[in-house]
Amino acid sequence: MKNRLQIKSALVTLLSVFGIVKLNAQCSYIPATTSATDTISYTFSGGSFQSYGCAHIDPTYWLSGNGKTVTISYVNPQNFPKFRVWGMNDDDSAMVTVNGNYYALTAATASYAPKVVCGISPGPDGVVFANGKVVGANNNQIGNYSYSDVQLNATNVNTIVVTGISGAGWGFAGSTVYCPYVSGVSSVENQKISVYPNPVSDLLMIETENNNPNTILLYDVLGNICLEKTFANKAVINVSEFLHGVYFYELRNDKKTLRFGKFLRQ
Repeated sequence: MKNRLQIKSALVTLLSVFGIVKLNAQCSYIPATTSATDTISYTFSGGSFQSYGCAHIDPTYWLSGNGKTVTISYVNPQNFPKFRVWGMNDDDSAMVTVNGNYYALTAATASYAPKVVCGISPGPDGVVFANGKVVGANNNQIGNYSYSDVQLNATNVNTIVVTGISGAGWGFAGSTVYCPYVSGVSSVENQKISVYPNPVSDLLMIETENNNPNTILLYDVLGNICLEKTFANKAVINVSEFLHGVYFYELRNDKKTLRFGKFLRQ
């Protein structure tokens, strides 16, 4: 037990240093259909609520081009808020304003989480950033039956306006508050390390250049250790019994952290 507490304490320190996540943060997802006006309120213009086959987030507010909007208003200013979009194809695009000012979506200003599939959605991503906007990753022929969270690297956010710029239609599902900013993978040492696939449904692969004893630790979002494994240059980990959601990994070698990152169990 003492060792586990030490590991958890070390993880808190590590995450704090790299600014990836604070374990005392409790993400709270608030759907667009909510009446939780003590935290958030939504104002809709031009679209309508529709259900298109993703049961656990249906209905979503269906937007398209021609300036249809969702305004997210927070009772208390938020740091690093997220919003969730569903079913965007590459002809669907949306722009964002924050506190009344245009907010260009780029790798430096925002991030998008691995997609969660509700049906068939080929390809690695559900959405991408292009020309400052969020757009779908698949064309209409391939289709995109998935949703993704877009997180803004912004603080003291009072309002977000999501405006449909183009496309036949896509769904706005809600917003997540009280979350730390998760920027993706941070490499502590310049060494070739591969962790794939991401998202993963059953077998997670870890490969390194060195043949020394390496240790991989998997954590849930509260910092609890889900698995610890020692290996040489390649490990295969079965995560099929993990609950669906985001997890973090830490790769160590000789008590030094080589890589810290996240993956999605889908």
